[in-house]
Amino acid sequence: MASSFSSIFVCNVFLFLQISMLLVSASMDHNNVVPFVRALTGGYVCAPYVSIYTSQIWGPTRDCTICTAYCYGACDALRTQHLNTQCTPVGDNLFCECCCRLPAPPPAPACPPPPPCPSPPSSDTCETGDTYTETTMPSSDCAACSNWCKEDCSELGGRVIENKCAIGESSFVRRCKCCCRGGKSGPKIVLGLGSGK
Repeated sequence: MASSFSSIFVCNVFLFLQISMLLVSASMDHNNVVPFVRALTGGYVCAPYVSIYTSQIWGPTRDCTICTAYCYGACDALRTQHLNTQCTPVGDNLFCECCCRLPAPPPAPACPPPPPCPSPPSSDTCETGDTYTETTMPSSDCAACSNWCKEDCSELGGRVIENKCAIGESSFVRRCKCCCRGGKSGPKIVLGLGSGK
């Protein structure tokens, strides 16, 4: 009993879909006459921003089930859902008007994940465990201090963290301060007067 009922149901649905497709394809040959409709029916209007209006004249006939089938098929072809149908006799024909529900707008895109927390800045000041050296050089150019610091840190296998240059006892003497991090030596303070090393 259940299988015969489901077969009948499937056949009816299939028949309804075929009729709807036939009516929609046939409607492609007819013109949509919205200005004419407004004069005839007083302006059958669907809810704005919620639905789509479509219409078609069929005939000669007085069978309003054609309008129902047309409207279901037309709404389906528009990928919308049928809301309601109005069938108005016009002479020997029928004027079918349909409202189809617009699809729901897509959901708003998900917010992107927040950016990761910034990593703490690496310290660029001399800290406990770094190697600090200081010297005075007979030079009027701070580039000599910078080169001395790079060489000093390189010899220790570390990298320059801080490199400072100041005018010494005269304009031809530079006081160089250097801090290295990493490498093989621990904290030390070297003070000296030299010509580069």
